[in-house]
Amino acid sequence: MVLYNQGHNLRLRQTIPEDASILLNAYQDESFTRLYRSNTKEQTEKQLAKMLADRLEHNPAELGFIEYLVEHKWHGPIGVALLTDYSSLHKRAEYLIGLFNQKHRSVGYGTETTLLILDLAFNSYKLNRIYTYVYEYNECSEKNTEKFGFKREGILEKHHYLQHEERFVNLYINGMTEAHFRSNEKIRRY
Repeated sequence: MVLYNQGHNLRLRQTIPEDASILLNAYQDESFTRLYRSNTKEQTEKQLAKMLADRLEHNPAELGFIEYLVEHKWHGPIGVALLTDYSSLHKRAEYLIGLFNQKHRSVGYGTETTLLILDLAFNSYKLNRIYTYVYEYNECSEKNTEKFGFKREGILEKHHYLQHEERFVNLYINGMTEAHFRSNEKIRRY
């Protein structure tokens, strides 16, 4: 299984135990987790490093999960990207992306990361479908998801509970098939 991809400014590589402090800082930043993965379980750096080490002992396809560190050639680690809920039978996975710092969220790094993930998903992993869940308040993410040609497939009403805010929010479901990826003119231009 390919665990690395390189773009113009960015490279993706599987997370490793040495990344624990970077990830812990991100997971302790509420402005990041609110957009990326709310209700993240609190862990120590040691616990996180052990979890990352345990993952390396298994094939990501067996785990149904692979997490990539997004590294910029000058800025270093700037985010994470995930393919999770992988099903070999259905040839599908959920895609998540989170850029750590606000200044990196609107300068094309999300676009490049998504292109690298789509390349891995459809060209290397031979998936048939990628889907996303986007929190209703994350308008930027929803806009970017639609920019790539993901189709909104529905809304899960009051589906996710935000512990810190003590309220339920809607999730938007978006999907892209391999056929749509291959025929998408916007992606082809990139």
